[in-house]
Amino acid sequence: MGRFCALVLLLCAAWAPSEAKIKLPAIVGDNMVLQQSCEVKLWGWAAPEAEVSVAPSWCGAVRTQADKKGRWCVTVATPAASFEPRSIALGDGDGEPVVLKNILIGEVWLCSGQSNMEIPVQGGRDCPIEHAQEIIAESAQYPDVRLFSVKIDGGLRPREDVTGAWCEASPGSVKTFSAIGYLFGRNLRRALNVPVGIINSSCGGTWIEAWFPASLQRGFADFDPASVATREGKSGMNTVEILYNGMIYPLHNFAIKGFCWYQGCSNVGRSTHYAEKMVAMIDHWRALWGGERKPFYYVEIAPHEDGEENVNEALVREQQARVMDMTDNVGMVSTNDLVYDYERWNVHPSQKEPIAQRLAYWALSRDYGYGDAIKTIGPRYKSMEVLEGGVVRLSFDGSDCGFLVKGEIEGFELAGADGKFHPARAHGALRLDLCRGRTQIRALQLQELQHRASVGRLRAARDSVPHGRFRRIEPVRRARPGKGACPPGRRR
Repeated sequence: MGRFCALVLLLCAAWAPSEAKIKLPAIVGDNMVLQQSCEVKLWGWAAPEAEVSVAPSWCGAVRTQADKKGRWCVTVATPAASFEPRSIALGDGDGEPVVLKNILIGEVWLCSGQSNMEIPVQGGRDCPIEHAQEIIAESAQYPDVRLFSVKIDGGLRPREDVTGAWCEASPGSVKTFSAIGYLFGRNLRRALNVPVGIINSSCGGTWIEAWFPASLQRGFADFDPASVATREGKSGMNTVEILYNGMIYPLHNFAIKGFCWYQGCSNVGRSTHYAEKMVAMIDHWRALWGGERKPFYYVEIAPHEDGEENVNEALVREQQARVMDMTDNVGMVSTNDLVYDYERWNVHPSQKEPIAQRLAYWALSRDYGYGDAIKTIGPRYKSMEVLEGGVVRLSFDGSDCGFLVKGEIEGFELAGADGKFHPARAHGALRLDLCRGRTQIRALQLQELQHRASVGRLRAARDSVPHGRFRRIEPVRRARPGKGACPPGRRR
């Protein structure tokens, strides 16, 4: 018994000094980027009711008192972006202060979603990333792009901290970091010439329902009360709100410019309320970060060859397109032209650089003063008209430069009065009229219908399609990919 008591006393003696020292969340650390020209929060833990001093190298010290549980938080004004390394000294009057080093002031973005966002620059099994070796090799040129990967973790309740650490972009750090996240940050760094911080908080194979609170989901018709976790490990990472609790909420005090989102594949087949849920998530995240209408840019899921699932995937893309009409300060990146024929079976097509570029174009146009100098959105379906002789006239917005169509146009479907859609082949002469930003296809002859019902409607999703490509529902292909595969560098 005496030996046990002595051991307890020894442990208490060892623990006491550490309890008195300043402790910081993982997101506040060496090598971080702080959002420029704004009020940022710095927070952590100390001894209960201890006086805490926070002294940034660019301004005077700020003092506060920890609460009875040792929690404290201060607000500090940041200067304009700069490549000058900064530091922050933090102390509670007990021992040596904690000094954070190699801090930069610039632009900070949070990137989240499922494996679409998570997949690293080095790629994954059967999922190579185009130009990966070049991207990794050149990453040492951008040490002022700083990266933070949130370790995948869920929680039954909102947590106070995550696991991770800031690091400079380098071949070693970039190869395992989110490809979309890093390339988005690199593009901003190149265009703006300021430091950029990218926080990657994503988890593969997850539903959108895992990323925002259950309290906001109970009003949806498809909500299942049993989907809310009551114990650790109950339903894995698809449990309602579990990733929000473990990977989003703990970050909310850290100032950011905006959000990038790439998710949706796991909601294929269950997308009826996807748009409404996504808007609810966006609104909540914005409120969590202070109530500002922070920019939210996202990526539509890529075309994927999966039999009848093609239709269900198209429905997800349709839901994603709806979000642009349901809330403000959002923008969607189209991916329909970014899949090689030989990889249509792959949920992770290799072309990640163009996706990251298009996300950056949204940010540069909307948030960094480039305006209309950079185009962010392609043709969006506006209306259709059935003419005599089976001729359909389509109208599009956002098609100032018109369309360039060569050969047969694939992927259209027609429906009759019964509302059932059937694959259709479209070909014929095209005459393009450019009139006040509206392009009309005046003579598009539709032939070879599998079912010759009366033409009642043409499915053309209202979507952003750069480069004049039609947004379409992919036809179900009978042949397996492989033969006649498109070589690298050639697009379908």
